[in-house]
Amino acid sequence: MEAELMQMMARFKLKLLRVLSVKVDTYRFLADKEYAMAILKTADQSEDEDLLVLSMQVSDYLGLLETPEIPEPANKPKSKPGKAPDEEKKDRYLFGARG
Repeated sequence: MEAELMQMMARFKLKLLRVLSVKVDTYRFLADKEYAMAILKTADQSEDEDLLVLSMQVSDYLGLLETPEIPEPANKPKSKPGKAPDEEKKDRYLFGARG
């Protein structure tokens, strides 16, 4: 375990114990993803800002914080078949700078 992760886990574990009176098994937290997710959900229910930040840092460091992919809009205009996107932009240009 890296020193940075050890420090972060120690702060997270102590903060969780002080704020919510929840004890964390560090070894199980690092080995069992479901247990870790349950502990992180518990921490997310807190109103303590430091605990929330630590929770997000730990989950990000362990790769548990996933950012959802943003789907492409359904009403995105499709390019016409046979024309390159650059050509399509040229077709829409109707006026010069002065009108």
